[in-house]
Amino acid sequence: MKPGLWPVYTVLVVVQLLFATLPVAIIVALRDMSSPSVAMLRVAGAAVLFLLIWSIVSRERIRSAADYGRLAVYALFGVVANQLLYITALTMTTATAAQTIITAGPAMTLLVAIGLGRETATAAKWAGIALAGVGALLLVGVDLGGSAGLGNALVLLNVASFSVYLVISRDILSRYDPLTVITWVFVFGALGLLPWGAISLVGEIGNLSRTAWLAMAWIILVPTVTGYYLNQWALKRVESSVVAVYVYLQPVATALLAVPLLGEILSPYLVPAGALIFAGVGVTIWAGRRARRRRPIPTP
Repeated sequence: MKPGLWPVYTVLVVVQLLFATLPVAIIVALRDMSSPSVAMLRVAGAAVLFLLIWSIVSRERIRSAADYGRLAVYALFGVVANQLLYITALTMTTATAAQTIITAGPAMTLLVAIGLGRETATAAKWAGIALAGVGALLLVGVDLGGSAGLGNALVLLNVASFSVYLVISRDILSRYDPLTVITWVFVFGALGLLPWGAISLVGEIGNLSRTAWLAMAWIILVPTVTGYYLNQWALKRVESSVVAVYVYLQPVATALLAVPLLGEILSPYLVPAGALIFAGVGVTIWAGRRARRRRPIPTP
């Protein structure tokens, strides 16, 4: 670690701790609400706050109708499908299992990038993807016939959906400020979730407890707006591979919260599955950094 980057590393630890609270707060909110309602409220509330921050900090304009169309497509993968799959999964599986599978994200993103021709495949990359895949499938297959197995499978699909978003949005992220992209992705995501969540929310909103409202406020303000914003701040200052390493903290922090607060019992398969996922992600990050170091420097 470079001494001058300690503030960034501290922020990255804080970000992972904030993200770790997300599944716990969602499970609390789901006691009074359906998954489409939680997804819509989370995204709509975050969209309003991101618009406010964007209007103060950036005000960068989208320069073409085609880019608006791209942002709408990115929102389908990065917000609509992502949120519906993840929050529905938490009605079936534990917060700790879900967050352990989430750590397979960097390996899944690499797999999608290779499939779309955006990355070059190497033996080391395939080895990392295979290790992470075996770990994720171990968690999914432990209780394949029950709700926990189905929930873990939905989390894995959520990871795949968000990985597609990360890969296909790289072009527009190179042309716009990340805050601008996140803001409009959440705005289009809120519009996309409106048909799913509005009807169920109308029937539920009159019966929501104070705890549910507090959980939703926490979900919107802390792991969504604050977490996303700080993560983008860190991405401007260190490599994305460095940011990806810190994702390992999430399942540990989630378990420390979920066991006492939700009464979760950790599966005996969680540790070996998590170890395989962590090893796979570690190998893919190492392979990516090695490939970048070997890339020839272009002649001026």
